[in-house]
Amino acid sequence: MAQQSTVASPPQRFGVGRIAWWFLVLISAALLVFLIVSEVIRFSTPISLHRLQIVQDIPLPDALPDSHRTSQNPFASGEAQRFDHFDFQSLDSATHLLFIAHTGPNPDKQAVISHNPHFDAGTDGNVVVFNTQLNKVVGLINVPQGAGILVAPDIGKVFIGDSNDGIIYIANEHNPFNILAKVQLDPLDSPDAIEYDSVDHKIFVGDPGVSGNPDNANIALKNQNVAVIDAITNKLISKIPFGLHHPFGDDVGHIQFDPMTHRIFVLTLPLIDQNSNAAQTPPSFLAAIDPVALQVVSRIRLPDECLAPHGLVIDIQQREAFVACVVSQNLVRVDLRTMRPFSGDPLPVAFNPDIVRLDHPLHLLFVGCAGGISIFDESGRGLKKLGSDYFLGGGSHHTIAIDETTQVIYLPQPSVGGRPILRVIKYVANGV
Repeated sequence: MAQQSTVASPPQRFGVGRIAWWFLVLISAALLVFLIVSEVIRFSTPISLHRLQIVQDIPLPDALPDSHRTSQNPFASGEAQRFDHFDFQSLDSATHLLFIAHTGPNPDKQAVISHNPHFDAGTDGNVVVFNTQLNKVVGLINVPQGAGILVAPDIGKVFIGDSNDGIIYIANEHNPFNILAKVQLDPLDSPDAIEYDSVDHKIFVGDPGVSGNPDNANIALKNQNVAVIDAITNKLISKIPFGLHHPFGDDVGHIQFDPMTHRIFVLTLPLIDQNSNAAQTPPSFLAAIDPVALQVVSRIRLPDECLAPHGLVIDIQQREAFVACVVSQNLVRVDLRTMRPFSGDPLPVAFNPDIVRLDHPLHLLFVGCAGGISIFDESGRGLKKLGSDYFLGGGSHHTIAIDETTQVIYLPQPSVGGRPILRVIKYVANGV
């Protein structure tokens, strides 16, 4: 009889697969706990709001002649145009009318890039009239290449600078936006910023000028000036020359009227050789004009850290001027009590700053830039940047208007969803 042999079974062991399975179970459980805790925290913690909240996008008419605009629908929304642009805005809080300079496509870019020799600069652009109470477009003023714009509420007039032809158009704010008069400047003046001296009823127009030779930007610019117009008679009174620094003259920036000192303040910068690549940083100035004598009476040298000053606004109550510097991308302050710049380093702003505006009741300073909107708290003669720079989508953010009664901000955009729009934004005080 054969003998039976007994073979012992090997001991039970955890295989590699079983270990991996338990590892995945533990990871999944931990992830589930993490998600549950995160949701509990999210629903139990108040949401931090963005300081600038988009309320509404309102379609705007086309910058070019549009067959969709009819007598039945005179303000029909238009299509986005290549190289389109918006510039200054001016609000009459009494009539709730916001005037928006819709400059239209850049003629030079049209000619060079689009190769469009038939582009009609004479019908390029308009002024959009928007009623902030009705929340809709209520008018169009046919002014080509409008850049600077200003409404003078006490006399019911709107002054619009045609930067391409050197013309100041004067429109009636109430009847209904028809052109009352035209003031012809030098065609090479290229009017930009416009300011109103409501005491003396004078309009001051910053004319940075353009070269008479498109192939040489260094051609003498005799037309760098500030033009002065009688706001009552609509007549050109004088031109205050600013192209004084040889050999290339001066750039002329934005303008502000200060009723406390009874002065017109304007930013100026001696121009450098436009054909040179060498680093050149000439000093820039905040000049003061006597609106009665019609002459420059003082100049305040701005800090060397301010390269290419352009945007300007004055806080009349706190006696400060705020200057946005384009190349250095920062903000500097000038004390109008001592007529000297404040000490300390300039504060950074978003890329390519332009228009600077104040919400006086809230003591908030807004800097409209190509790369977003920078906000500062300027209460108590201090200056503190609030949060990061705010980008609200769409195109450039360089032009903004503020309704101080509602803390609503208006930001026109040349192309959102294939059409020009007016982006309505609400300021949220407890935002981040």
